[in-house]
Amino acid sequence: MNKRTGHKRSTRGFLRKAARYSLVWLWLVLLWNPQLKAQLNTGGTPWSFDPQYELIEPGELVLTPPDLDSAAAEDLLNPIPYRFAINLPVNISIPDVIASRSHERSEVGAKQPASAGAKQPASGIWTSLPSGDHIWLLTIRAPGALAITLYFDRFHLPPGGRLYVYNNERSMLLGAFTELNNSKDGTFATGLIPGALITIEYDHPATSKTLPLVSISEVAYAYRGVPDRKKDTGFGSSGACEVNIHCPEGDSWQDPQKGVARIGVKKVGSTYWCTGTLVNNTRQDNTPYFLTADHCGQGATPQDISQWIFYFHYLSPTCENPPVEPGSRSLTGAELKAASGDVNIKGSDFFLLRLNQSIPDTFDVWFNGWNRQDIPSPDGVGIHHPKGDIKKISNYKTPLVSTNWNNHPEMTHWKVIWAGTVSGHGVTEGGSSGSPLFDPQGWIVGTLTGGEALCDSGYLTLPDYYGKFSYSWAMNGTDSTERLDHWLDPDQTGALVLQGIPLNVPEPAALLPDLLIYPNPASGMGHPASGKLHLQSSEFRSGELIHLAILDSWGREAWSETTPGNPSGEITLEVSSLPDGFYLVKIQTGEHLLTGRFVKL
Repeated sequence: MNKRTGHKRSTRGFLRKAARYSLVWLWLVLLWNPQLKAQLNTGGTPWSFDPQYELIEPGELVLTPPDLDSAAAEDLLNPIPYRFAINLPVNISIPDVIASRSHERSEVGAKQPASAGAKQPASGIWTSLPSGDHIWLLTIRAPGALAITLYFDRFHLPPGGRLYVYNNERSMLLGAFTELNNSKDGTFATGLIPGALITIEYDHPATSKTLPLVSISEVAYAYRGVPDRKKDTGFGSSGACEVNIHCPEGDSWQDPQKGVARIGVKKVGSTYWCTGTLVNNTRQDNTPYFLTADHCGQGATPQDISQWIFYFHYLSPTCENPPVEPGSRSLTGAELKAASGDVNIKGSDFFLLRLNQSIPDTFDVWFNGWNRQDIPSPDGVGIHHPKGDIKKISNYKTPLVSTNWNNHPEMTHWKVIWAGTVSGHGVTEGGSSGSPLFDPQGWIVGTLTGGEALCDSGYLTLPDYYGKFSYSWAMNGTDSTERLDHWLDPDQTGALVLQGIPLNVPEPAALLPDLLIYPNPASGMGHPASGKLHLQSSEFRSGELIHLAILDSWGREAWSETTPGNPSGEITLEVSSLPDGFYLVKIQTGEHLLTGRFVKL
């Protein structure tokens, strides 16, 4: 069984921070609970969840399901990357004029059927609230879908605007997405929402005079590779031989696994599962470089890549498969920096990205180190998401063998034979594509292309193949877009190996004993505190200029001001206009830097 189909040699096989800042830090941890908050967001509750607005009916768009029999035949012929969703074209937008009904009227939005092959216009319904605020609601029904992802070709929210997406049971809520989610290219994508029916809600405050610019061009219809909640068979599609990352085999690999993520790859009208990892560079400055396989990215446009979703910490907390699907923490969008080219023609099959979003320290990720020496590793592991399932680990206990791929004359790949362990006999499968291969030091030595190993007993010891990190370093071409060294060793240090590092978000400087921030959490308008935040310190009495800045959860400056000190030792800030979330205050007074955190509710 040694056929090569696509990037696979077989159609069947294949493929701390602890709480430190008392109440404020506790709020931060709750805000980023992976069970509740899958993507970067500011939290909160949609206005429609208020019982007084329960009669509001959304508009509805009904999608025509894709031909799943044809999809199954295509998947058999093209097992890699692992396709799990077909993207249905749609034309959904939030109108740029609020023509709304009153919330007292229980009007039901007209159903608007749309075909899977052609765009149809669709719009939700605006509803005015007694407060002067407005709600826009649209329900999307995709009969038979296991889950849904939304791809926005235009996404720009005004200050104060909040967008949510939730399933029919309201057991999964994504958002609030706010102006903080606006990107330089104006695109966006949501994580997977389980079920065949979802609701999009946009809450527009009366105080905002600017309407959102939002349109959705595609809806990913997930038909496999995600949990089927109608069945009592648990979740996950990977083989029974696979080993969870928190089994004993993973005990020594807990740092490296934090860098490995599942990728929702959007391209050529479908969505696929692949795997990749954050990778360190010699400046060790936490630049969010992310390494996966070129065959995962083949055919993806820059706009597609800007809508890829990177799921970190999608894993079982124990060695056993959990009874319910675990949460994850995800980021949206990336930019291609370098790629090897088609592995079936040449090269080592690498695809280097830079994530578009800064990684919050609450994600607890690891930038994996590497070894660029062309020396066979004696043993090690692969860490991956087979068929998009929770994170798994596979062990090899014999030295890697230098080899080629598809009769390419250069020795571009490592051949690996997986070994049985106490918890199973991990291999790789579709969805594992692009995952890292590690040596005993926890350094990346390869990126997964494909192979022949299967969970079937007769195929457990057949080989898999990883593009060499050493070849990817500088041997795929002369241009910086064809090699890793330009990006991962920007100062040309000549390093042969590099250790991995944790995300190094600077800790706040020690607070002076008399610095007081209150109320904390701070509340918006309508609260007795009237949106005021008070800062109090003896440092403010010096008479020197005081430079103040408020940074959001991504480290971006949300507000700044320079003001003279005053004899009272107190400064009052107006924070009612800030979106709900957590913030860092930086205060520069002469030679002293004071920092603190507060939560805005």
